[in-house]
Amino acid sequence: MGKLVAGLFSTHVPRLMIFDEAARKAYMGDEVSTFYAALEEIRRNKLEPLDFDTFVIVDTHWHSTLDFLVNAHDRLRGLYTSDELPQMLAEYEYDYPGDSELAHAIVAEAKGLGVPAMAAAQRGLPVHYGTLNPMHYYNPGPAKKRVLPMSVCDPAEIEPNLAMGEAIARAVEHSGRRVVVLASGGMSHRFWPLATIRERASADPKDVSSPGLRAWDERIMDWWRAGDHASVLANVDEFRRSCAPEGRFAHYLVLAGAFGGAEWTVCGEQFGRYEAAIGTGQANFWFAGA
Repeated sequence: MGKLVAGLFSTHVPRLMIFDEAARKAYMGDEVSTFYAALEEIRRNKLEPLDFDTFVIVDTHWHSTLDFLVNAHDRLRGLYTSDELPQMLAEYEYDYPGDSELAHAIVAEAKGLGVPAMAAAQRGLPVHYGTLNPMHYYNPGPAKKRVLPMSVCDPAEIEPNLAMGEAIARAVEHSGRRVVVLASGGMSHRFWPLATIRERASADPKDVSSPGLRAWDERIMDWWRAGDHASVLANVDEFRRSCAPEGRFAHYLVLAGAFGGAEWTVCGEQFGRYEAAIGTGQANFWFAGA
């Protein structure tokens, strides 16, 4: 019998892929991100001691419109350049084992729950930096874990996202896999205007694009620390409408659905501080499995 061994809400901001310390400081000034050390700490203290097979990654940079798409390739291999910020991420080689068997199982369970879903294995199907950036930190070296990215479905409201998470849990239980569900994306997601965006590129939370957005993010994080996912879900519709969270917060909703929705009471452990990224709110939270 398989098991969801942990959940992880993780940033994937492009600046993660700035490796030179001088270049980091040139971009962010004196307030350089804490995430470089935080993601390494998650890998070292949480992931490396954990017995698991596969990362299921809800990637908020993979957008779909008619179905939830699940990458069903047996291997994810290629050369990636970001079409958004090629100056930060270009000609990046990646090679990970996929998990076609689990992908098909998730899709079957989703359809059984009435959620439109499709296993995608078309040649040329892209892998996005919402998957690659966290995997650079969490899944290095020759003995890599399987990687199974899935899209966020843009028209999906709250319930289909929760049900997609339930489908993941059911498929994992029947598969024998041990899985970490990784919700890849940010919190509030409004950028600064182009005229000022470069000068507001620090990681300091004061550079979140409005105090109201920061206050909402802080409220969500307080609930996570308390394990009060019921309160998050009770307020998530307003959060989605008010704060334009990345991926409409689908990455968190699928994660929560996988672990029981409003019944989930596991407290989140924060790694790194809450940070700004050119106006957006970013954080990393680890949720231990049952």
